[in-house]
Amino acid sequence: MELELNGNKFQADVRKATELKPVLAFPEDLKVDFDAYYMFRDVYHKKDDHKLISKAGLRYDYTVIPPNKVGKEYIKTYGHYHPLVTEKLSYPEVYQVQSGKAIYLLQKADGDKVNEVLAIFAEGGDVVIIPPNFGHVTINPSNEYLVMTNWVCRDFKSIYDPYTKMRGACYYYTEDGWIKNKNYSLVPELKFAKAIDVLDTGGEDMYWLILDIEKLRFLKEPQNYRDIFNEALKIIEK
Repeated sequence: MELELNGNKFQADVRKATELKPVLAFPEDLKVDFDAYYMFRDVYHKKDDHKLISKAGLRYDYTVIPPNKVGKEYIKTYGHYHPLVTEKLSYPEVYQVQSGKAIYLLQKADGDKVNEVLAIFAEGGDVVIIPPNFGHVTINPSNEYLVMTNWVCRDFKSIYDPYTKMRGACYYYTEDGWIKNKNYSLVPELKFAKAIDVLDTGGEDMYWLILDIEKLRFLKEPQNYRDIFNEALKIIEK
């Protein structure tokens, strides 16, 4: 798959379904391999934009997740955590759904113990901030293509091992609803949250935050922007 933005062409890194087997609810149901999702990293509309983004220490990505299932489980990303930027805070991230529907499943862990789990349902235009210290998985729960973008600090590598070790997040999303992952000794109650657009995009493409790129400084300095994370997610009844 190829992505074209304003005449600039980008090739996808492809995550195959077989690569997801370590984190699937029903890996035995994967009989035929397929393209699970496509990642376009470090994309831009103009080369001058790319210089500005790089100078700010940021990266802008696209991810495309076609509709699919493995057994009864809806297709999802592998899941990862972010490394620490301070002694106690990991790097955050911010996503925007461009089209389709998404569930962002966030979990906060202390070692192998998960203390909090949040599910955020999002659709076109919604902006979802992943606060520090949360690992996350993105699920496509629909029959549509999910297209989403993200801003993140460009200076780190994602940490996948905790999801591999525990065979995924502490919940799986399936045709029958949420299923607990029995590999966790304790699974907290699943809470639901609504994403608040604290970046004031008004539903417009958040790529254009490059025109006021200081709004994204929290991605590199989360210790100085705690208010953003306190306001970004609102717990709701589901």
